[in-house]
Amino acid sequence: MRIFRSLILVAIVALFGFLSGVALMEAREAQRRPRIAESVDARRFRLFDADGNVRAELGMPFGEPALFLYDSKGKARAWILLDREGNARIMFVDPEEQTVWTAPPIQTPQPKGE
Repeated sequence: MRIFRSLILVAIVALFGFLSGVALMEAREAQRRPRIAESVDARRFRLFDADGNVRAELGMPFGEPALFLYDSKGKARAWILLDREGNARIMFVDPEEQTVWTAPPIQTPQPKGE
């Protein structure tokens, strides 16, 4: 009877050790996997390059959603946004901050004839 109890005790300890090892391996594997959230709530997201420069930004800077793309010098070169009336706007600018392309086209006021 004593041998039987000893065998049961050894079996229980072995089972506990095995289950602990499995749990530890699973915990380590879970740490290696990236955590992906179902949703993230924020007012602004910024992406940085390897040098720490902001290269993209998604936010609500004017009370409406906007996406800005920056060059390596930190200048906004492209953006997509909704204006206050809810109209979509897209704009690209060159390094001197001159408009290269915009949609819809920017309407420049025409001088009134005399």
